[in-house]
Amino acid sequence: MASAIVALWLGYQTYDNVTRGFDLGHSLPLQLCDLAAIVAALEFARPSRRVHALAWFWGVALSSQALITPDLAGGPATISFWAFWLYHFFIVGAGVYAVAARGFRPQLPDLRFAIALGVAYAAVVFTIDLAFGLNYGYFGRSDPGQPTLIDVLGPWPVRVLWMVVLAIIAMTLFWLPFELRARRARNPEQQVVADAATGRRREVSHPR
Repeated sequence: MASAIVALWLGYQTYDNVTRGFDLGHSLPLQLCDLAAIVAALEFARPSRRVHALAWFWGVALSSQALITPDLAGGPATISFWAFWLYHFFIVGAGVYAVAARGFRPQLPDLRFAIALGVAYAAVVFTIDLAFGLNYGYFGRSDPGQPTLIDVLGPWPVRVLWMVVLAIIAMTLFWLPFELRARRARNPEQQVVADAATGRRREVSHPR
């Protein structure tokens, strides 16, 4: 799986450069999904808790937005169309795999790590976009080629701040169910025990 993802990553980048020609505006692997694809490969090849965290938060919480509002110029008759969907399927799928197969359960330090690295990514890419007039990560002045959530976030550069805030909220929402479940497990309100003498079951409440 890791080899397949790396091969697709390289093929995707190469195909884009061959068909469209190298251009500073689209040929560098600086989109969040480009980095999330590397994380997806590591999820299968060299899994670790931090890799799990990025696969879940960057892959599922953030990169799934590309599946909801894909920024595609070509249709099903183009190779790039199918490569785009397969590419993002691997990215989102690796995050699901981390939870479903690896047993990863995100905790607060995992969320903090993903958010901190995400904010660092946004700061670096925004600086690059600003310096060279680019639009990686959609942090530049240009609008996406297709309708997306970015269209309603206001003018640049204020919308960049909203993008970061919404990304943090999205990652937090994908952590919250695990945290609530963990809290219930740590602090049960009631525990059902068997009464050996009577054969009946009764509820015993434990004080906090």
